[in-house]
Parts: sequence; structure tokens; C-alpha cells
Amino acid sequence: MNIINELFDGSFMPHGHCYKWQSDLLFLHVVGDALTVMAYFLIPIALIQLVKKRNDFAFNWIFVMFAAFIFLCGVTHLINLINIWHGYYYISGMAKLITGIVSITTTVMIVYLLPKVIAFPSIKDFKVKNEQLLLAKKELLEANQLLEQRVEARTKELEELARTDALTGVLNRGGLMSCLTDEIDRATRYKRPLSLLMVDLDHFKYVNDQYGHQQGDVVLTEAVQIISNVSRHSDHLGRYGGEEFLLILPETDMNEAKSLAERIRLDVEQHSFCQQDGHDISLTCSIGLTEYQPGQTQSSLLQTADRMLYSAKDTGRNRVIVNDNTDA
Repeated sequence: MNIINELFDGSFMPHGHCYKWQSDLLFLHVVGDALTVMAYFLIPIALIQLVKKRNDFAFNWIFVMFAAFIFLCGVTHLINLINIWHGYYYISGMAKLITGIVSITTTVMIVYLLPKVIAFPSIKDFKVKNEQLLLAKKELLEANQLLEQRVEARTKELEELARTDALTGVLNRGGLMSCLTDEIDRATRYKRPLSLLMVDLDHFKYVNDQYGHQQGDVVLTEAVQIISNVSRHSDHLGRYGGEEFLLILPETDMNEAKSLAERIRLDVEQHSFCQQDGHDISLTCSIGLTEYQPGQTQSSLLQTADRMLYSAKDTGRNRVIVNDNTDA
């Protein structure tokens, strides 16, 4: 009980006597301590709010210790403010002792924390790392774009291979049907002429039997070259099957198609096949020709061309037959 009485004994000489109760000194100390107390009480509130809002910090406890230290400093200033009029020096001493203990504890914790804080990257380090990341991102984007371009190119290449005849390099049957569908749609939409040539090498089986399939492949390749030489860039040439070829002729009417077909027939007839391999093989070809009619289906158009081709073969080969059964 005596300890408590002594602790709250305010009978000691107040600080006001030291200031001789001069109004100017009192004003300076009272206002200075009051402002300091206000600041020291508000700062811990801000630190506690920071800890609550950012609980992801790995060292929140140091903010709590700072808050306690600053709060106790505010308490000592508050007691000093009271001691201007009352001498509670025991309470003031206890407050200073506790403040000292907390401040020493905070210092020890800071010393313990210091290596970790020093290990934090500096702003300069962050800038360097950020530049490295940006560079890596740029390189990754460039690599990604290059990969996309390669994938796109490879996809186109595979698509082209899927519609190309491996031996002759022209369209295969699937590629031909796709092109024919597009050209029929275009001819129907714009009411433009479209013609079809079906070319078959006469007695091609004899070449395979007499000279072998390897020479037969050479004949097919050279036949494609002959047809390609007289075709336009807008035409579509493909291997329809075996030794049969299909030539799709957009923007071409019957008369123009007849002229082209006859030129192909003559060029094949006059060509000496397999000369580079020491042979002199002569061949002819038969050609069926038809012109697309409005409303005609793809299947009907192909059947008509096929019928004209077989008519050419049945009537002696080495000729062009059009769909009015008239020799070209």
C-alpha cells in the first residue's frame, strides 16, 4: 500500500518551479510536450493499422515493437506535461524505465533483423532485374512468334502435302475435288464459263510392262510437265488416278478449251519420253472435254468428262471428244 502511495505521491516540487512559472517557458514546454504526446499516440495507431492491412510482411513484429516504444515515449512526455504542475516523479521514472526496456528490446530485434533487411534487393537491383525480365519477355515473345510462324508454315506445308500427288507434284484427287468445288461455286455466282479436261495416256500399261514402273513414273512426270507448260496459272492440274489427269479451266468456254486440249494432245504425241534414261518412248493421249452448265453438280460434271474420255478411247484414241460427241 505504501508503494502505491509513494508511486502516486505528487507532493514533489513540480517542474513549473524550475521554469519560475514564466509564461513564455510554460508555453514552450506545454505546447511542445502536448504536440509530441499527440504525435506519439497517433503514430502507433498508424503502425498497428499497417500491420493489420499488410499481414503478409515477414517482420510485422518489428512494427509492433516500434509502436509500443513510440507509445511509451508519448506516455513519458504526457507525465512530464503533468509534472509541470504536480511532481509525480515515481510514475515518471517507472514510465522511463519501461520505455528503456522496450527500446533496448526493439534495438536487439533490429540488430537481429538487420542482415535480412540488408539482403533485400536495392532499387537499383530491382531495376536491373526488371530490365532482365523485360528482355527475357521480349525474347520469349520473339521466340513464340517465330514458333507460331514455323507452325503456320509447317501447317501450310502439311496441308499442301495432303492435297499434292507425291510423284508428279500436282494436285491429288482430294485437292482437285476441293478446287473444282470452289470453281463451280465461282462460276455459278458470277455466271462465268468453266471447262474441264480429262486426259488419259494411251496404252500406259504397255510402258510399265515393257520398261518397268520406274520408267512409267518418269512418263507420268513428263506428261504433267507437258500439260503444265500449256496451262495458265489460274488453271488447276491434278492427277485424277493412275495415268489420268484432270485440268480445271476457269474463265474458259468450250472453244478455248478445245484449242488447249488439241495442243496438249499434239504435244504429247510429238514428245519423246524418257530420253534422259536412254529410251525413246512415244505415247499418245485421249482427252474428254466438257463445259459446266448452270445447275450441274460436281458429280455430273465429272461423269460427263469421264464419258467423253471413254468415248475418245472407244473411237480410236489420240483424240479430243467434247460433250456434244463431236471430234475436236
